[in-house]
Amino acid sequence: MSKQPKMCRTCHEGEMKTTTENHLYVESGLPNVVLAGVDVRRCPKCGAFEVLLPRVAELYRVIANAVIHKPARLSGAEVRFLRKHLGWSGADFAAHMGVDPTTVSAWENERKPFGTSSDRLLRLMVARQASVEDYSLDELTKIADVQGPPRKLEIRPREHGWQMSASL
Repeated sequence: MSKQPKMCRTCHEGEMKTTTENHLYVESGLPNVVLAGVDVRRCPKCGAFEVLLPRVAELYRVIANAVIHKPARLSGAEVRFLRKHLGWSGADFAAHMGVDPTTVSAWENERKPFGTSSDRLLRLMVARQASVEDYSLDELTKIADVQGPPRKLEIRPREHGWQMSASL
């Protein structure tokens, strides 16, 4: 039985070719996530591409874990990513944080700084979903009260999951 070639969904003319590449994963909502060594299908006719992502839920857990370990205050994009990772709407998040929904919008759009106490609380909410070994409460005391630049997150697919690159 021969396998049918995968045709492009955009132009319906090109046969998709799969290569292994690094992909800047802006689809995560974060500007700094690089998926290293992932399979990407590209159409040679129109240039359309598809990134093949195994175990997406685990990928998002790895990203969230990396974000909560950041040593500086969270950015608006990181707050939004973690809120969505928790599965909360802006109104849900506002209720959990004890603030007005407009405050959540201001945090996520960086019109208002995300305070240290709120930052620590959000990290704990995310860490609570992970195993305790993955996040020490001592890390909360080391978070600087300044927002630093985003850390480059390079994540590689492995046979049984995703792994943060050791260089970070």
